[in-house]
Amino acid sequence: MIETYWKIGKRIVQEEQQGNERAEYGKRIIEHLSKELTYRYGKGFSKRYLAYFRKFYLTIDNLQILQTRLQNLTWSHVLTALRVDSAVSIRWYLEMASQEMWSVRTLDRNISTQYFERHFSQPQLPMKEEQPNKLELLKNPIIAEFLGFKQDNSYSEQELETAIIGHLQDFIMELGR
Repeated sequence: MIETYWKIGKRIVQEEQQGNERAEYGKRIIEHLSKELTYRYGKGFSKRYLAYFRKFYLTIDNLQILQTRLQNLTWSHVLTALRVDSAVSIRWYLEMASQEMWSVRTLDRNISTQYFERHFSQPQLPMKEEQPNKLELLKNPIIAEFLGFKQDNSYSEQELETAIIGHLQDFIMELGR
């Protein structure tokens, strides 16, 4: 089904929009296609879904990438990732979900906690050979959000330890591999 949805998105972009990222102003292509496809094939072709198919194709415009890197994902994975604005982020989330065998629930949690943004917003290495302290990652207030601490709260080491133990699975998932 994912490949079918991708091909519908491709058709919208290639044939209906003549390869342009957007249709001509006022054409209402998605609306017209939705009515036509729903009449011909029944449910599943709402304007909203056609917009998702189009965005999916625009995000991953190579069928080989879809078939080789994302073959174990479901449409629910794709829909969850398409909530993200950036095409780069969407592709990264989908590839990581496939590679790491994330469930839709895990993917949704990682998106809502901005896993991609945090993963790539780490400070750059210093110019000298000094390696960053890996524990500095834990001091980041964004990362502690699942523990229930607010960014402006002060908390003791014992409170942090207790919260980590109480959320051990979330904490391990936060650290990744």
